[in-house]
Amino acid sequence: MKGYSRYFWAIHFIGDLFIVNFAFLLTFYLKFDTLMFSDKYKFLFIIFNAIWILVALFLQLYELKRLMRLDRILFNLFKAFVFNALIISSILFSLKASEFSREHLYATYLLLFALIMLWRYSAIKLIYIYRKSGFNYKRVIIVGGGEVANQLYTYFISDDVLGVRIKGVFSDSEISFDIKDKIKSGNLDEFESFALDQDIDEIYYAMPLTYTQKIKDLVDFCDKNMMRFKVVPDFRGFLFKRVNIDFFDDVPVVTLRAEPLTDITNRFFKRVFDILFSSLVIIFVLSWLYPIIAILIKFSSKGPVLFKQARSGVANVEFMCYKFRSMTQSIDADTKQASKGDARITKIGAFLRKSSLDEFPQFINVFMGDMSIVGPRPHMLAHTEEYSALINKYMVRQLVKPGITGAAQVKGYRGETKELKDMEGRVRLDVWYIENWSLSVDINIIFLTVWNVFKGDENAF
Repeated sequence: MKGYSRYFWAIHFIGDLFIVNFAFLLTFYLKFDTLMFSDKYKFLFIIFNAIWILVALFLQLYELKRLMRLDRILFNLFKAFVFNALIISSILFSLKASEFSREHLYATYLLLFALIMLWRYSAIKLIYIYRKSGFNYKRVIIVGGGEVANQLYTYFISDDVLGVRIKGVFSDSEISFDIKDKIKSGNLDEFESFALDQDIDEIYYAMPLTYTQKIKDLVDFCDKNMMRFKVVPDFRGFLFKRVNIDFFDDVPVVTLRAEPLTDITNRFFKRVFDILFSSLVIIFVLSWLYPIIAILIKFSSKGPVLFKQARSGVANVEFMCYKFRSMTQSIDADTKQASKGDARITKIGAFLRKSSLDEFPQFINVFMGDMSIVGPRPHMLAHTEEYSALINKYMVRQLVKPGITGAAQVKGYRGETKELKDMEGRVRLDVWYIENWSLSVDINIIFLTVWNVFKGDENAF
């Protein structure tokens, strides 16, 4: 049996929607001892469902690859609950709807979270058992015996829940990796008869693309016998993980780096998100936090409240980056990174840096358009010049706006870069971010940043 994977998202969606309504109705009944809604609660009931659907689709909760690991389930659902609660609260606040029961809403969210977690965990276990039992899988053959074929083979056999069964590996040269006993191996002369005998669904070609006639013959065979043919090109020599293929008439053009933010619509949504987020922080946090920190800084050492420094921005255009001053003034501020135990760091500065409060003035940079909430961290001009000569892909970072936080910072590359490999690791993650950007990625990084602040980061000094 195969072909049912496309329905798994619908099963999760319907199950979630049922639980959303069940939780709302049950807590309503327990609170008011009736299921007769007034008009205001009918409105809330409709809004509650609509917001859940929009948030779930926005955060891509129903992508199958996001449903496998329990920690990811928990984290994605937590984000959905936070956004759902914020939106509902904003709607009720804007309508001045104080007559709604807070106890009912709190109880609904608690019950909803518990039931959906139980439902998701059970559903994924059922999918696993279903596929483990031999249902809902595709029979595939790998054509090739090199390193790319090996990587693909290792991925396919890594977990039964992927829904793929490798039936054979065929190559016109020696196969360079070990194959399980139940999987057929052989040369290409045996391929066609075996594929027909085993009712194969998909063929994965992992040999050189220069074998044009061989590829053509395989494509013709697959088309004739209703098998899907997929090419696995060898891009291991590049840093890039995602590629796009466009056609100029009949000429294929491969773009080695996908850049979602080259699309004007994506840039628009990211900018709107930046403006809204930075505005909320400036109005509701920075407005009262700034004078408090300003007084503490003035009492701790001489000098201005804000530390202003020229940094490298998008397209390598310089901009003035703002931070709360956490160090004494020095002549090497534009060339020397802060290090652990740095004598320049003041007492209040140590707290500001540890808690990341020193970065809050950068929300002004975001509002002004020089920075984004999420992106590669902006570096000092001297470091941009230095590392661009040492690291091959360094300047790729400058293709997008720098951010207050970024993928590198939440993955352990925050703070001082003592060795070249530290900066290489940061650049690798920054390039990954540029190639894989989405609003859900930004939101995920923001949540991880907040989590790291409360958890503590050993690189924060």
